Amino acid sequence: MRTSASSVAAGLATALIATLTVALPASPAAAGEPVQSPDKGLVFYSSYPTEVVGRQDAPDGVCRAVPADATWLLAWSGGFRSVPGYRTADCSGPASELNNFHSWPEGYYLSYRAS
Repeated sequence: MRTSASSVAAGLATALIATLTVALPASPAAAGEPVQSPDKGLVFYSSYPTEVVGRQDAPDGVCRAVPADATWLLAWSGGFRSVPGYRTADCSGPASELNNFHSWPEGYYLSYRAS
């Protein structure tokens, strides 16, 4: 039986997140919010996988600053379809989709717009 690559990738990403959340000790959240699994909304994490550095409840299309320590994000809920990240502070110029399972160097993206 053949399994599509996207199904396998989605399963592996889910397993990785669950494993990291359970296996790594919890640290204080930089944003002062506890780590939850499953969480709610759009959650920004630092390079330490369980450290929450920012959060947005629902998409609104407003240009916002990416938290300075953020190196990846995950849209747990709230209907986030697209989260383009920008290298500028005002959401101008070329954008890269952040709402995929990947990470970036700290400080690489300066702003985002969630819809």
